[in-house]
Amino acid sequence: MDFILSILTALGLIQTKDLADSMQRSKTLTVMVIVALILCSGSVLFLFHMASN
Repeated sequence: MDFILSILTALGLIQTKDLADSMQRSKTLTVMVIVALILCSGSVLFLFHMASN
């Protein structure tokens, strides 16, 4: 979980303390954040793939 938080912080998308506290209390939020990261990175990779064709 620390790896995901460090990536989001580096991108400037979140304030770490608030999200970290919420994610420690809620397994559902943790899963939602992980799924959102996977979907967003998949979308970016798809767009790069389509742009190269």
